[in-house]
Amino acid sequence: MIIIPEIQIQDGKVITRAAIEGDDIIHDITPRQAVSQFVADGAQVLQIVDIDAARSKPANNEALIKDLINETDIPVQVAGGIRTLSQINDWFEAGAARVVLGTVAITDSPLVIEAASRHPGGIIVHLATRNGFVMIDGWKTQTAFMPQDLIRDLQMTGIAGVIHKGTERLDSEFDEAVALTEQMSHDVSIPVYASGTVRTIDDIARQRYLPNINGVIISHALMSGDIALKDALQVAAEKETNLEPDSITHNVNMGIHHGVRAYLAAYNSSQAARVWNLALRDMLTEDNPYIEVLIPQVDLDLDTAIMSQREIQACYEEELDKADIVIVILEGVEAEAWTGFECGYARAHGKYIYGVTSDRAVKGPSQQRFEAMCDELIHFSRGDDITKAHAEISHALATRVMVQNQ
Repeated sequence: MIIIPEIQIQDGKVITRAAIEGDDIIHDITPRQAVSQFVADGAQVLQIVDIDAARSKPANNEALIKDLINETDIPVQVAGGIRTLSQINDWFEAGAARVVLGTVAITDSPLVIEAASRHPGGIIVHLATRNGFVMIDGWKTQTAFMPQDLIRDLQMTGIAGVIHKGTERLDSEFDEAVALTEQMSHDVSIPVYASGTVRTIDDIARQRYLPNINGVIISHALMSGDIALKDALQVAAEKETNLEPDSITHNVNMGIHHGVRAYLAAYNSSQAARVWNLALRDMLTEDNPYIEVLIPQVDLDLDTAIMSQREIQACYEEELDKADIVIVILEGVEAEAWTGFECGYARAHGKYIYGVTSDRAVKGPSQQRFEAMCDELIHFSRGDDITKAHAEISHALATRVMVQNQ
C-alpha cells in the first residue's frame, strides 16, 4: 500500500478542507514547510490541492504550487479546479507527475479520453461522494450518479487510477466510505485509492488488509500531528506473514525453451474480423510452437446473454492473470469492445502489451488511446494478401518476445 500525503492550499495557507465551506481548519505550517517535512520523512509522492481553484475562486494558488513542484525531487500530483485540456497540458509542462480531475471527469468524458490519450498513465480521477452519491463543483452539487455507476466507464477512458473520498464532516465515522471504496475497487483493474479514511495508525493497518485498495491519501491526520508520516509508511510497508502458497504469483521465465502464454485482445463483432483473428492465431502458433494464444471471446465459451458484466470481466481477469504477454489488435476497435479494460488490467498487473496495427491505419480516438497503453507496436503491411500480413506479425512478435525475455 502506498501512502500519499496531501497538502491542501487555500489563500497560500495549508488547510484541512471541510465538507461545509467555512469549517476549514487552518494549520500552523506553510506549504513549503509541509513539502520539506514530508520529503524528509520519506514520502514517495505528494498530492497538492488548490482549494481556491476547486471552489472556483477568482484567485488561486497555481504559481505557488508550480514553485513547490520545481523545488522538490519527488513526484507531485496536482488537483483542484482543473477543467480544461489547456490546464492539464500546462500542469504537465510545469512538471506535475499526474493531474487529478474531479468535476470535469463527470461532465466531459471526451476531454478525459483526450487527456488520457495525450498523457498515458498521467490522469487520475477524483470521485467525491456524500451519502453514496457523486458530488461535483467543489462538493457543492450532488449528482444522480453513484460511483459504482461511473467507475467502469471511467476505466475505459484510459485513466491511470481513481481516488474516492467521502465528503462527510471531519468528525464523522468513515466506515461507509471505506466500504464503498472497497466495493468500487472490485469493479475495475486500475488502482483505486482511499482519501480521508485515515485518522489513526490503526486505520492504515486495517485498510492495508483490504486487497483491492492500492493506497491511501492522508491530509488532516498528518497536518494535525495525530500520526507521523514515518510511522504511516512503516505500517504500510509491513510484509504479510500468512500468505497461502496459492496466493503468491511467481514471475514466468520466458524464452525459446519456455512456453509463452499470449492473450489476444481482438474483440470485433464483424465476422470477417473474427476470421482474420483466428487465422492470425493459427499463424502465430504454427510458426512459434512455444507460443500459446488465447482469444477469450472464442475460447472461453461464455454465455454472455445470462452473465453479468462483472462475471464476464472476472473470466477475462483470470485469463489475463495467466498470460505472460498481451497482444492487442488496434484496428477496428469498437466502442463496446473490452479492449480498454484488457489494456488497463494488463498495465496494472505488469503485463507486457504488444499493439498490432497496419502501416496505413487511420487512427481514431479509441485506437490512439489504446495504442498509448501499449509497451511496443507491431506494424504490418495491409493489403489483399492476408497471409503475408499475418506472417509479418508472427515474425515480429516471435523475434521481439525472444529478445525481451532472454
